[in-house]
Amino acid sequence: MSYFDTTKTLNFLSGKALPITFILLLGFSFPLFSQEGHPLVGSWSGDRLVSEQNTRVLLLLDLQIDQEITGTLLENGVRIPLSNVTLDPENWSVSMNASGEDRAGNALNYEIQGVIDNLGSATQRIISGTWNDGSNTGSFRLQRN
Repeated sequence: MSYFDTTKTLNFLSGKALPITFILLLGFSFPLFSQEGHPLVGSWSGDRLVSEQNTRVLLLLDLQIDQEITGTLLENGVRIPLSNVTLDPENWSVSMNASGEDRAGNALNYEIQGVIDNLGSATQRIISGTWNDGSNTGSFRLQRN
């Protein structure tokens, strides 16, 4: 194959390769702009402050096939199931209840109300609001992990 034959082959390929490459790159770029998933589902960690006591908490939330949001609250090494988890997309408010027992067998009942902030970011989302622990009320702030 001579130099001139190689040049013609490269010109032929570059004429067709450029539009095909452009179409492929355009097609692969669409997932970059797609929604990341349900805004509430995932793991959230942070602090709650009730009765001047700061406690580290972890929430694990999952979306079931019937669109019900379920989850678990981990606090002081104790897993507490969540119930009545709701998300209002009008104002991105979140409410949930948690009932269980601590390690000593004492009853734990929490009512949690918050709002999701930084919704446009998949990794910097924050839920903050009020945390009711029986007759005590405090605040909390959780960040998505």
